[in-house]
Amino acid sequence: MAPTRERATDAGLDTPVQRLILVDEIERTQTVRFQSQSLPGHLLHIVTAGTVSQWSEGRAEAFGPNAVVWYHENEPVRGEILRAPWRFITINFHAPTLPPPPDDRRVLRADATTLRLGRRLLSLWRNHSMPPLERQFHCHRVLLELLHHLLSRDNLKMAPQLGAKLWWRIEKQLRSRLEEPITLADVQRLSGSSARSVACACKAATGLSPMKRLREIRLGYARGLVQHTDLPITEIAYRVGYARPQEFSRDYHRRFDVTPRGDREREPVYRQLEQPSPS
Repeated sequence: MAPTRERATDAGLDTPVQRLILVDEIERTQTVRFQSQSLPGHLLHIVTAGTVSQWSEGRAEAFGPNAVVWYHENEPVRGEILRAPWRFITINFHAPTLPPPPDDRRVLRADATTLRLGRRLLSLWRNHSMPPLERQFHCHRVLLELLHHLLSRDNLKMAPQLGAKLWWRIEKQLRSRLEEPITLADVQRLSGSSARSVACACKAATGLSPMKRLREIRLGYARGLVQHTDLPITEIAYRVGYARPQEFSRDYHRRFDVTPRGDREREPVYRQLEQPSPS
């Protein structure tokens, strides 16, 4: 009798990156203090010139050329450009199953391969003469190669801190249901844990309470739609769970100090350098 072959038990492989949102090269020419906010999803800055000192989500960081700075999900950032010009390649992508690196590994070293892949990705992103589908394939391939290089070279396991792991699992579910009205009781039911456990996990992961974090997620996603799509503002409000567009506009203005319509008309946030008001 011929030996029987074991049936494969794998359910298949998913790609970690669902969408590549933008690739650009930014240069800041002045030594100034600044305050800003990272984009929704994952955001990488591959620094090629300049020196910066910054504070982000409770972390004090300093970096110069040949550094990779990794942001995640609308992080508020303030800092100072110590040596100009500050130049970096910025890469924004959506990968909801990929947690951010540990807090003490958010600034990595950019070696020759990192810089080569970053510049290659930028060149492909700007090459609009290429057929759209071919350009998509090439851009995603190079981004995945870049991420694999960073993760394997620096031995980053990308595992969330133990106290935060519960929240990242909850947040993944919340992001797929942003159009629904969600209460704290709903969040607790999604988690299967106590309200205290959920609150502690959210605090450990983001520094916020669950409902404040949910509002940040909604508004951060909305800002991406405002700045990068032509969807009507009312539809964006509904898509992120606001039944009343006027409440959406109010919260948006409180969060970003600009109305949705005003935000759509001005330069995209990732290209802005917002100097804080004098104290």
